[in-house]
Amino acid sequence: MEVTNEVLDKVFFNDGSLRDIYVVAVDLTDWQKFFDWIRTSPWDIVFYKDGQATVYEQTNVAHFFEENENHRILMFININGVLINCHFFSEDEIEFDIEPKEVKSVTEAIAVFKFMRNLSKILGKESILTGENTPEYPLVTVKSDGTMHINI
Repeated sequence: MEVTNEVLDKVFFNDGSLRDIYVVAVDLTDWQKFFDWIRTSPWDIVFYKDGQATVYEQTNVAHFFEENENHRILMFININGVLINCHFFSEDEIEFDIEPKEVKSVTEAIAVFKFMRNLSKILGKESILTGENTPEYPLVTVKSDGTMHINI
């Protein structure tokens, strides 16, 4: 499906809530694949520990889950001006959130969808984009082969 202004309006509408991206049924091996990919991507990545920007030399993603037991760890991925926030909530689910008002154009929406396609292909798993905390109602589904379906 072509990404149009209609898709932009129906997926990234600004209602005060976030949009979430989920990949479920993962384990630390999948997390590590994701982390190895994102570290070598062209995008800017910034880590925050308890709200303060920090530099991590760690390349083992398990470290972030250990840190997250006593601290709030967050990774920001800047993709064409859209911040995709990665949370280390659970080892069996990769979760991101996006502020929809940052997706101002079709170009930015395409960048988010490209991120999802690459993520799904690298992990060999489906990714979904949903309204905040509503994984049961995907707005966009990307299959493991990168095919995308917009559910509007």
